Amino acid sequence: MSIALFVSEEYLLENSVINENVAYTQIRPTLVKVQDMHIQPALGSALYKEVQAQVVSGSVTALNTTLLEDYIQPAIVQWMYFELPMVLSFKYMNKGMDRRTSTESNPMSVDEVFQLMDKVKNDAEWYTERITRYLQENHASYPLFDNPPTAIDTIYPNGSSYETGMALGRRGRFRDPIDFPEKRFYPF
Repeated sequence: MSIALFVSEEYLLENSVINENVAYTQIRPTLVKVQDMHIQPALGSALYKEVQAQVVSGSVTALNTTLLEDYIQPAIVQWMYFELPMVLSFKYMNKGMDRRTSTESNPMSVDEVFQLMDKVKNDAEWYTERITRYLQENHASYPLFDNPPTAIDTIYPNGSSYETGMALGRRGRFRDPIDFPEKRFYPF
């Protein structure tokens, strides 16, 4: 079975800051990963497979064309920004991993990298949330989103695309007495 890519090389280069000198063979595996890990949970596996089959056959319905062009493709571009820096920074060789460098640029500091990655992830989650809200608003037009089949390998659509951490205290328990010394109970 051929892998359906929801964005073309041309779309990716025209709608992103990815330089034209980046080989598409380096980008393609990351594109497949982005579709599987970030787009499929937003659509659910049933709708995802339907869109994939239509892209492969070349007969995408008008509804799925709207979904692809207005929602999925912009989200993929943002997730590519999140996933590509690590892929493009290193090269796997027989002797191990090499770090790619350039004579015309300076490396970013670790703080700059973390700030950039946080910003890019927030943007990608926002675009993915647009997919979720569009599908929730138009659930009658997308029955596979609203009523996916029940199977052990079914990925059900996310209710929200935002991810957030949870502070549970120092030891992983909510309101640990060590975190609040004034409320400790001393029996003596």
